[in-house]
Amino acid sequence: MTQNPYAEIIRILGRGPTKSRHLSREEAFTAFDGLLTGKMSDLQAGALLLLLRYLSENAEELAGIVEAIRHYMGPKKKDMPPQDIIDWPSYSSGKSRRLPWFLLSAKLLTKNGHKVFMHGFNSHLVNGIETEKCLSAIDEMPVLSLAAAKEKIAQDNFAFLPLRNFCPKLEELLGLRAQLGVRSIINTAVKLINPLGARIIYLGIFHPAYIQLNLEGAELLNQPAVGVLKGGGGEAERNPHKALKLYKFQNNDIGEDIRDENRPENREETRWPAMIDKTVMDHGPVSVEYLKSVWTGEVEDEYATAKIIGTAAQALYLMNKAVSPEAAESLAQDYWRQHQEN
Repeated sequence: MTQNPYAEIIRILGRGPTKSRHLSREEAFTAFDGLLTGKMSDLQAGALLLLLRYLSENAEELAGIVEAIRHYMGPKKKDMPPQDIIDWPSYSSGKSRRLPWFLLSAKLLTKNGHKVFMHGFNSHLVNGIETEKCLSAIDEMPVLSLAAAKEKIAQDNFAFLPLRNFCPKLEELLGLRAQLGVRSIINTAVKLINPLGARIIYLGIFHPAYIQLNLEGAELLNQPAVGVLKGGGGEAERNPHKALKLYKFQNNDIGEDIRDENRPENREETRWPAMIDKTVMDHGPVSVEYLKSVWTGEVEDEYATAKIIGTAAQALYLMNKAVSPEAAESLAQDYWRQHQEN
């Protein structure tokens, strides 16, 4: 009798504390190809996700899983050059989040000629509103496909594509969190799939342990550049109350405007100081209307403004539009001031 290939993968992961091991990149690809295509049984799928969670997934597994997702989504043209786009995943992986001020950061960048592609799904936040539901605050709507996202970015630099519109199976698997009781490696992998082949990924994580995992996974996947931030709700959004670090992996010279010859290649950590005093709090109502009122200048909110500028500054730094956090913040402040004046 031929051994079920997925049973063998479960056996590798589940043989106990002394004999179990992590999956190789190829084994992880095989496992998730079976999971995505339905060749793997539901029982095996649950066991796979929980065992990977228990063993704390590694970069080889993550890379293999991302490759399986990309393969499932459809073939890409080989050797296609990276697109001059910021891939900005928004999957609300933390317990709660209030308003997505980073959405205004992204829109601010697009007003100044930078291209941003956001993708995400509704994850039933405890205290906030999902990014997709806030698009009307910046006069945007979700697009229906990857092709439509490409076209819209070419026209006006911004697109938001819900996960259900380009990989509904992946959204279904993310929904298993409610049944399993814990997040799975899919919550991490979805942020690295980079559907449009963007040159830069800007992603947030909710736990420091996932910083190196994402950096190493991006390196294995030959991603040109990725920035990782410990952000609220697991989003790429800067907390203006705290001094923090932005972690960057850069695979090569991404050819942007400004380069610092003294900046180290490949891996770097930059320190970003607190922007405002902790007494300046987020007191605004959690509503799309309030988000829009800050965007249009009807309401002045020091806390929100710091988040918008600070997050935009990090994206500018990742794009090599500034040689330091200070220079990036100055440029983002200029963008915001010009936006308010107009």
